[in-house]
Amino acid sequence: MVRLSGVSVAIVLTLVAVRSGAGEVNLTNGESVAGTIQFSAGGGIEIVAQERVIRKIALTDIARARMGESDKPWQVAGRGVLTSNGSFLAESVSRMDGRVVTVAGQGEDLLLTVQNTSALFFQALRSRDAEALRFDRQGVFLKDGDFMEGKVISVEDGRVTVDSLLLGRKTFPVGTEAVAVVLRSPVSAPDAWTLKLTDGSRLRCKELRAGQGEVLLHGSPYRLYRVNQEQLVELQRGRAEPLLELFRARWVALSEGRPLAVAALGDEASLGDLNEVRVAMEQLRVQREAVMNQAKVEWIRSQQIASRLKAVASREAGNVNRMQAQLQDKIRRVEQDQRMVQQAGADIERKLRVVGQADTRVKETREQLAAISREDAAQRRSWEQRVRNAERQKQNAERIVNQARAIQRRHETRVKSSQRLVDMAQDRMMQAKQKKKEDDVAHRAAEEGLVAAKSSYEDTSSELREVAEELRRLEFLIHKRQSAGGE
Repeated sequence: MVRLSGVSVAIVLTLVAVRSGAGEVNLTNGESVAGTIQFSAGGGIEIVAQERVIRKIALTDIARARMGESDKPWQVAGRGVLTSNGSFLAESVSRMDGRVVTVAGQGEDLLLTVQNTSALFFQALRSRDAEALRFDRQGVFLKDGDFMEGKVISVEDGRVTVDSLLLGRKTFPVGTEAVAVVLRSPVSAPDAWTLKLTDGSRLRCKELRAGQGEVLLHGSPYRLYRVNQEQLVELQRGRAEPLLELFRARWVALSEGRPLAVAALGDEASLGDLNEVRVAMEQLRVQREAVMNQAKVEWIRSQQIASRLKAVASREAGNVNRMQAQLQDKIRRVEQDQRMVQQAGADIERKLRVVGQADTRVKETREQLAAISREDAAQRRSWEQRVRNAERQKQNAERIVNQARAIQRRHETRVKSSQRLVDMAQDRMMQAKQKKKEDDVAHRAAEEGLVAAKSSYEDTSSELREVAEELRRLEFLIHKRQSAGGE
C-alpha cells in the first residue's frame, strides 16, 4: 500500500499553446497590447492590433508575451534534460560521459556538459515521484521510488551506470528501472527570460535577442540558439516555476480531474487506502490553516512595522530639511563676516596711506624748521607749532588705524566663531543624513517584508483552499465508493 507523506493540489497551468490568432503582450509599465505578434530583425517585436496599427516594442519593455490562443493547456514534456540555469529541453538523451551530455538532434548552438546539466529525465514523473525527488545529492531515481546515491559515471546504450560508496558500481536500464539521473541543483536567475515551446520545452536564459521571425538565446548552455516563432508559446521575464511543480501539474492534468490521491495511488486504490489519505489530508488541512493564520499574523505585524518606520523616515526627512535650512543660514553669516573682514582690511589700507601722508608732512615740516635761522625766533615758533600739529595729525591717523585693526580682529573672531557653528551644524547634518539613510533602508526593507508577508498570506490561503477542495473531492469519492459497497 502506498502512503503519501503529504498531499497538495497542483495548479494546472493556464498557459496556451500557439494557434493562429491574436496574441497578447504585457509591458513592464502595466500596459497590455493585443494583436498579431511578429518578431523583427530590429531587436524587438511588431504587434498588429485590430485597427491594423503596427506597434514596435523593444524586448526590454516586455514583461510577458503570449503568442496565440488555444483551448489546449500548455504542458511540460515528460522526458528531457534539466540544465543548471533552470532550462528544460524536451529532447531524448542519447548518451552522457564524464564531460558532455548528448541529446537527439543536437547542433553546435547547444553545448550540454556535465557541469551545466542538473538532471536527465527518461520518462514522465508521477505526482508522488515529483514530491519525492530532490536535487541535493547525485544519483539515480528508480521507478519503485528509491534513490541510489552515488557518482553517475555514464548513460550509454540505454543503461545508466552509477558508482555508489555502499553498493559499488551498479547499472540500471533506462525507462524500465531508471526514471531520472540527478547531478546537481539548478540555479534559476530571478531576472532571466522564460520561453515555453510547443514541444513542452521550458527554456531559461539571461540574454535574449530578436531576429526576423525568431528569437536567439545566448549564454551557457546556448550559443545563439534559435527558436522559430512557430515553436514559441510564451515568453516571460522573471522567476520561473520549479520544474517539479510543472511535472506534478502535468500528471494532474492527465488524470482528467480525478482526486490527486487517486492520480497518485492509481485507480486500484482501495477504500482503506483512500481513508488513510483522507486522514492525512485532514491533518494537512489543519497544518495549512495554522500556517495561514501565522502568515496573517506576520502580515499584520509587517503592516504595523512598515507604518511605524514610514513615520520615522518622514520625521527624519523633516529634520534633515530643517537642519539644511539652519546650516545655510549659518553659512550666509560666515560669508557676511568674511566680507566685513575684507572691508576692514581695505579700510586699514586706506588709513595706513593717510598715516604715511601724515608722516611725510611731519618730516617736511621738520626739515623746513631746521632750515630757519635760530636768530629768527618768531618764524621758528610758527614752524615749531606746525610740526606739533603735523605730529598730532599723524598720531590721530595711527589711532584710527589701531581702531580699524581692532574692528578687523572682532570680525575675524566672529568668522571663527561662526565657522565653528557651521562645522558643528555640518557634523549634525551628516549624522542626520546618515540616520535618514538608515531609516530609509529600514523602511524599504519593511515595505519589501510587507509585500513578502502579504504574498505569503495569499499563497498560504490559496494552498488551504486547494487542500480543502481536494479533501472535498476525496470525501465525495469515498462516499460514492461506500454507497456502491466498495472496499
